[in-house]
Amino acid sequence: MIRKKAPVIPADETTIRGFSEAFFESVLDAIEHSPTDLDGLLGNLHEADIADIIERLPRDKRQIVLGHIPFERMGDVIAELEEGVREHVLQLLNPADLKGALEELESDDAADVARSIDEMIPEHEEGEGEDYLADYQHKRLLHYDEDTAGGLMQLEVLTAPPTQTVGETLEFIRKNEAEMPVKPGTIFVVTPQRKLLGTVSISRIVRVPFEAKLQDVMRPDPLFALPEQPHTEIVSIFEKYDIHNLAVVNKRGQLLGRITIDDILDVVLEDTARQQARAVGLNEAEDLFAPVLTTARQRLPWLGINLLTAVAASAVIALFEDSIAKLTTLAVLMPIVASMGGNATTQTQTVIIRALALGQITRQNAVELLKKEFLSGGYVGTLLALLMALGCWLLYGQPMLALVIAVATVANHLFAALGGYFVPMMLKRAGYDPAISTGVLTTTITDVGGFFVFLGLATLLLL
Repeated sequence: MIRKKAPVIPADETTIRGFSEAFFESVLDAIEHSPTDLDGLLGNLHEADIADIIERLPRDKRQIVLGHIPFERMGDVIAELEEGVREHVLQLLNPADLKGALEELESDDAADVARSIDEMIPEHEEGEGEDYLADYQHKRLLHYDEDTAGGLMQLEVLTAPPTQTVGETLEFIRKNEAEMPVKPGTIFVVTPQRKLLGTVSISRIVRVPFEAKLQDVMRPDPLFALPEQPHTEIVSIFEKYDIHNLAVVNKRGQLLGRITIDDILDVVLEDTARQQARAVGLNEAEDLFAPVLTTARQRLPWLGINLLTAVAASAVIALFEDSIAKLTTLAVLMPIVASMGGNATTQTQTVIIRALALGQITRQNAVELLKKEFLSGGYVGTLLALLMALGCWLLYGQPMLALVIAVATVANHLFAALGGYFVPMMLKRAGYDPAISTGVLTTTITDVGGFFVFLGLATLLLL
């Protein structure tokens, strides 16, 4: 049999930012007609791009691509996968290959994949992910919660004693380049017992005299985190101090590892995706091609909550069914009341959720923030109420109807401020992610409250 030659892909089909649709079409064509061509197609791709291709593929085609990924690159590809897809891919690999792939990874990435084995694959026993990590120190990372500094840190760090000169440090780095951490960035100056004394960036030591000692050029009061600190605090440290590496130390001040800026970027992007997904009841890690029943099970609870809240709003409307029948104009104006209230509550809750995530709300400023949001809601509501009242008066010629819509508009914005403030705060205090269900709960508050005020006033003053 004559082996078909791998297609030549133009240089502009693959770029540092990914690959083109035409390139992906070539991959699909190779999967269907000539799988051996995948060796050439995937050979020059970054591991993140290979992961992107796998995520785009239906489940029944992923095994073919996995079979053409070089063994030494498999671990990096797995680490780049979204969690939902990673779960499926891990089930396709045999244990021996998976264990070998993890040995090629940095400690933090290897621990992340091992956690996936524990948490995402039902057939594995709890803690079995640890068996895939050959290095004892790597196994230690699994003892930390993944949303803490310990769960984010990597063990590969560049350390040096304080009395070592800059020249000796540079020579050491040059001679041991193969064993150096990827993108070391920072040298951590430690005692023989690994107590952290200071830090010095690589960019700094190339600009100071070779004979200078590290203790004379280091930053003597280094920033650090304890392994138990939540990831939200770590993100704030990176943002506030504009750093690229952060030391993680134990309570005795001994260096355990470091957290890098690329891991923090991943955390921020994941948190954003989580908030966007959970705001509408979705799982941010869901596989695009997950089984239908799996997707349905994940979405049904949220839709059930929506059903209940819709029933609540409808029940209020039903209380005033006779009023609406007698004055059909109320039915025309009701959607305006609901729409404005929904938008207002979204603004307030977004501010509160972000402030909670950044740790900006404290016991000392919580009441002031509530007062500010309540007054802002009242101010905006009053301005819009005047516009609504004027428009209603001009359109329908009924001053009392204009008064009703004005009062309802102000009340709805006050409900929005209160709901947008208290719902995320209560969810946070109860230990839930404020992004979960906040939107639907606060919208229900404005719908129920706004409809009740609007229809109730209309019944009292107009009928």
